[in-house]
Amino acid sequence: MSENHATTQERLLEIKESIELIQQWSIDMTSVHDFMVAPSRVMAFNACVMRLQVIGEHVGKLLKNRNDLLKQYPNIPWHAIYGMRNFISHEYANINENIVMDVINNELSPLLEAITDMLEEKQLY
Repeated sequence: MSENHATTQERLLEIKESIELIQQWSIDMTSVHDFMVAPSRVMAFNACVMRLQVIGEHVGKLLKNRNDLLKQYPNIPWHAIYGMRNFISHEYANINENIVMDVINNELSPLLEAITDMLEEKQLY
């Protein structure tokens, strides 16, 4: 998908896929320690962080181009999601793993519900 030509639906589908991958990779992981006990789990943690960055990138584009759609879901911290993307992109070495775990454990499910709802509305362009 071209950066400048992605549709709203394509962006939402990419966010949904990213959430589902993070949930799959983090199953049974409840703390940072769970991720840090083996190299393969550290790699899974890093993959989750990369997908959080992908989510934030798409949210940033939606904030710019479809803020009207996002405003329908005021319970989702859209600007914080984009802010996390910026932090991951520019301060990767300073990422607080506990914040990432909190996002994984507590914030992804409500975001997935909102994204799924938007996709079901089918009023996308």
